[in-house]
Amino acid sequence: MSSPLLLEPDLIAAGENVMPELNNDLLLAKNFLKQQSAATGDSLYDHLVDIVHKIISQKPPNVVDNFEKYSWEVKADKFRPNFDLLNDVYLTPPQLAVVRRMEEMFQLVARKAEKMEDFGEEEQELDLEEDTDKPRVSDLVDHNYYFRQGGYGLPESECYAVYIALNMLAIKEPVATVRFFGKIFGTKANYYVAETDLTVEELDRRIREFEMKDMPGEGEGLDEDRLPEAEEHKEEVGEGEAVDEKSKEPVPPKLPPVPVSTWQPPPPIPVERPGQGVNRKVFWVCNLPGDPWICLPDVTPDQIRVSRLTVRCMTGDLDAEVQTFPPFEGTERNYLRAQIGRIQAATSISPQGFFTYGSGEEEDIDLEEGAGDMAFNPNPFYQGHTLKDLLDPNLTYWVHHGKYILNQGRTLWWNPNVGMEEGLEEEDDEGPPPIEPESGPMLFTSLAEDSRIESQASWTPRTSTKLTPERALVVMRSNIWPGAVAYATTGKKSECMYIGWGLKSQPPNFTPLQLPLPQDEYPVGPEVMEMVDPTFADEEAYRIAHLPPPPPPVIAEEGAFGEEEEEED
Repeated sequence: MSSPLLLEPDLIAAGENVMPELNNDLLLAKNFLKQQSAATGDSLYDHLVDIVHKIISQKPPNVVDNFEKYSWEVKADKFRPNFDLLNDVYLTPPQLAVVRRMEEMFQLVARKAEKMEDFGEEEQELDLEEDTDKPRVSDLVDHNYYFRQGGYGLPESECYAVYIALNMLAIKEPVATVRFFGKIFGTKANYYVAETDLTVEELDRRIREFEMKDMPGEGEGLDEDRLPEAEEHKEEVGEGEAVDEKSKEPVPPKLPPVPVSTWQPPPPIPVERPGQGVNRKVFWVCNLPGDPWICLPDVTPDQIRVSRLTVRCMTGDLDAEVQTFPPFEGTERNYLRAQIGRIQAATSISPQGFFTYGSGEEEDIDLEEGAGDMAFNPNPFYQGHTLKDLLDPNLTYWVHHGKYILNQGRTLWWNPNVGMEEGLEEEDDEGPPPIEPESGPMLFTSLAEDSRIESQASWTPRTSTKLTPERALVVMRSNIWPGAVAYATTGKKSECMYIGWGLKSQPPNFTPLQLPLPQDEYPVGPEVMEMVDPTFADEEAYRIAHLPPPPPPVIAEEGAFGEEEEEED
């Protein structure tokens, strides 16, 4: 039965018998509890909800005995100003470790900035030469703003943290320039990639180490030359014993000779030295802003060749094993470096005239000879292009400023017959057949000459806005390497960035390389062919044919028989 207080007053006054309605009674009771106080504006319903929430979240003992205490604490919290918003924030140990690394990074960059501010004007004038040697860090925050206008780029909070991490790299490592290359996703962790140029001293040191690796060590061939002498000496010392032992042993059956392979591996393609070709830039990676930057090793031509034949996602662990066919030489750090080199060569684009050879002055430059490794710098006389030209679907106003990687895995072609020709000059006049050198598109080749993908252009241009053309910019998106973008304004700004999985688009699908057919171990002949099992008749005939001959009959003499008879009697 419902309480008479919860019924309508008119029905109670009339004294009518009313059937209880649960939903109606609950609604009336809830409305009664939600009546607000004239002094504070709170209601009993909200107060009970806060008390229950506090008790369930804290789960204290003896709730019934301390119920009034919790009611008072809930009322007191409403009158306490919440100035500290981080008071109730709980960080897990991994999050706390990330925050501490970020704090160390910010403090390091802040101390460096304070030292720069402490220099006076007089000291700065005296240290002009030192200022020129300071690393130049690309303004990622500014470039990311334009990428965001076109719908790409990093979030603002992440972009600022990466920019501070680039400054930390410039402080700790011997680099001359620092630029944010992009972000490569992984199955377990991501990679933030920084592209740098080393200082002159560091580059010279690495070149010396590279040349020392190619030089043969002292005394490498001495042991090999002495091996035949040692073997002869061993044979002379134990010659008598060996002959005696061999004479006692049974003679083994004759077996067919072991086949000798006539295949000769091709000569290894030399690696381009640091500061040249695919190793012109040095790349650094980290999993999170604030983590220490790790320098990636130089890439080899064989690693680039194998990476073109495989498709593999990154894991985020530089020491992870790369299991592919053909086999890849190295770990994920080498595979990541190979993919970065391929992406840089294919997606480094800029408006026509943005870069130029040398310093921009008129010089006699032979573009046909050595153009694959020539240096280029921003053009100081570049004035920009119109929005219509940058959006041209023929892509004639955009060019490549990344060096093309040949099939050898190098930017400069290497002749594999160089060593063979030198060795055959004195002996024979006939040398190996000449090989046509590989050639690729030169620097600053227009995007109009790029190959198409299923009747689709390799790049897709788009504008950030059509409502205000004076503030619009053009963004180029790659269809060959999804995630590679570049922007250009009508002024003098342009930049490239890659944010993706590090995989190339291969329509209609990827076909892995087939395993080679097994080779014949021995030539097919009667020596190695299996014999047919003989039948029972054949075995019986063979047994009869190989029976021993019967012994000859013995003929007895006459004297012998007479003597035997006498003995018997």
